[in-house]
Amino acid sequence: MIKGIVIGLFLFITTIPSDLKKMRSNFALMNKQEEAVNTIKEIALTSKEVSVNLKRAYYAAAEMTSAQYKINPAAKIKAFNSGKKILEATILADTSDLEARYIRFTIQQNAPAFLGYNKSLASDKNYIIKHLNQFKAADPELFSSVYAYLLTYGKLNSQEKALIDK
Repeated sequence: MIKGIVIGLFLFITTIPSDLKKMRSNFALMNKQEEAVNTIKEIALTSKEVSVNLKRAYYAAAEMTSAQYKINPAAKIKAFNSGKKILEATILADTSDLEARYIRFTIQQNAPAFLGYNKSLASDKNYIIKHLNQFKAADPELFSSVYAYLLTYGKLNSQEKALIDK
């Protein structure tokens, strides 16, 4: 009986909210589909399941990415800078939030160089590599997504890869 309660409690604690799953899946599509950007913004503004910090981080990423779907150059810059401001404030409020730092890492890796938004690439990458294994059991979906991204786009050296593979 107690064993069943403990297992049930563990499953309840580690269950990922459906809204967070939707934001994560749409995050991967933002550069290809404007609808994914709008979906993330809508979920971030209405969800009661996801932490405020993660909602802000995903909203900021969606706002920054929305710039690519705008025609007017001034509107593009405004959207990007608005999202950047939100994302930086979100991470400043909780520098230990791995998912928010992962979001910033991916945005900075893909932002056009002329925007100069790349100052945290190395520190975010190092933080993610150092702490990613903590999510292997607690949030395997996050672990898999971040790990796959790092392997594909993170330019990992053998020492960094070994740290994650421990």
